[in-house]
Amino acid sequence: MAILLHGTTRWRAERIVSSGPDPNYVEPQGVVRAESFSTCLETGPFTLKSPGDYALGKAKNFPAEGGPVILVMDVPDEIIDKTDLVLCPRSSGVIQFDSGFGFAELLAAWPTIEKRIEAVEQA
Repeated sequence: MAILLHGTTRWRAERIVSSGPDPNYVEPQGVVRAESFSTCLETGPFTLKSPGDYALGKAKNFPAEGGPVILVMDVPDEIIDKTDLVLCPRSSGVIQFDSGFGFAELLAAWPTIEKRIEAVEQA
């Protein structure tokens, strides 16, 4: 098991917790489907932005969505292993679930995965 983090807004996190990640999600006024679900290892490294920074950015762009949060998930290693090398290796700290690379397995296991939402302090 590994703890994965996903920085987002409260509204989106609650939606993900209840139904799982949605590859067909389109942001308000957007046109591009999400297609994947990006997370990072709790231990890092954070080669892109940190989950907190990502959450703050989403909350700034979508102020009516309840503020910045981090969705924390405890995902089985055998599911994470299916994502290796999709975007970059697991050692990069980035774990991205894509079609054919762990997304279906993540959704199938979603009801049994422990998850919680943690608020991000705004500066």
